[in-house]
Amino acid sequence: MPAKDTHGSVITCPQNALIILVNEVFDSDDESTDSENELYQDEEELNEPSILTTRVSTISRRNVPKVAGYEEMVTERMLDYDFKTHFRLYRSTFDLLLGKININLQNQTRPTSPDKMPLITLWILATPESYRSVGCRFDVCKSTVFRIIRRTIDAIYEMASTTIDWPGATEAQNIVSANSSTAGFPGVLGAIDGTHILIRTPQHSSGTYINRKGFHSLQLQVVCQHNLKFTDCYVGQPGSMHDVRVFRHSEICTDLQKSTLFFPEDSHLIGDAAYPLSDRLLTPYRDTGNLTRYQVRYNFKLSSTRMSVERAIGMLKGRFRRLKFFLFPYLVFICKSIIAACTLHNFCIDENDLHFENSEELSSGGAATINSENNIYNSTVTARAKRDRIARLS
Repeated sequence: MPAKDTHGSVITCPQNALIILVNEVFDSDDESTDSENELYQDEEELNEPSILTTRVSTISRRNVPKVAGYEEMVTERMLDYDFKTHFRLYRSTFDLLLGKININLQNQTRPTSPDKMPLITLWILATPESYRSVGCRFDVCKSTVFRIIRRTIDAIYEMASTTIDWPGATEAQNIVSANSSTAGFPGVLGAIDGTHILIRTPQHSSGTYINRKGFHSLQLQVVCQHNLKFTDCYVGQPGSMHDVRVFRHSEICTDLQKSTLFFPEDSHLIGDAAYPLSDRLLTPYRDTGNLTRYQVRYNFKLSSTRMSVERAIGMLKGRFRRLKFFLFPYLVFICKSIIAACTLHNFCIDENDLHFENSEELSSGGAATINSENNIYNSTVTARAKRDRIARLS
């Protein structure tokens, strides 16, 4: 599948991975990307001499006291439980992560330890602390913290193509069997849902990012398995956009038509009533007070099976609390950070690093009262017949 750079609208991972990064879609003014361009320009350009930097260099630099040796004196002595409480990963999981991204972190011009860089990044993702506070803790300046986070997020983001991927035929059969044994709902390959990521007020087109609850946010749409692993992540649409429109713009909407490749043996996704009904995406019956007992039982089993995606989103935001509110001013960097957090989420599950006591179920709470059969998509006769057939089997 084609890929575009950070100035494009889509970043798609090779083959089955369906990870999409959307920029500010409602703002076509070139000036809107000035701050993002400054974030990703080469570090050598930042150090080019100019009149301004020449004048600043004549001023003596303040020596701000910082905590010395926190990494060596404190983190090395932490018990495994304490290490996970602070950095959201077990030490063994952290060591495996460091082994995967260490090569990308070693290619740097300034002498920051590659072991310290992911520690700083995990601390930023796990807490609402400022760059200044984190820099003081790890004995680096604020600008160095920003540079470290940018490099580490990029390194973790590169893991997404192999960590967040669509299941193959054999794995799909195992997922369908597991979901069927959980709540008795047949053929479920995954559950889809969305959530809002709170952000600070954007500099451009800020009104388009205000969601129905009155705050600025980005939309994150995910598909997850029964084991809470994400198989598809789509992020970047503004908070004012409805779940159906977000779904319509995502690549998973197109992939629903590729039944033999992505949905073997008549499998399907499940979603709430905000999503359109199709033969590859089943939604609940609209409750108008006239549902049959089969339809009521169908809705109950669908809801019970769909709880996995709400738990996954809750675990994601509980582990990486930065996702509850981003103070970063760069939307492209925020989108990359969100995908990096989703990548770490899957990586932890692969390493059996599951339990997290502060997890919260924080799905978007989409407009479930919307009749998915009367929105911009037309539910086909085949989709309704399939839903009725499953309802009678319940």
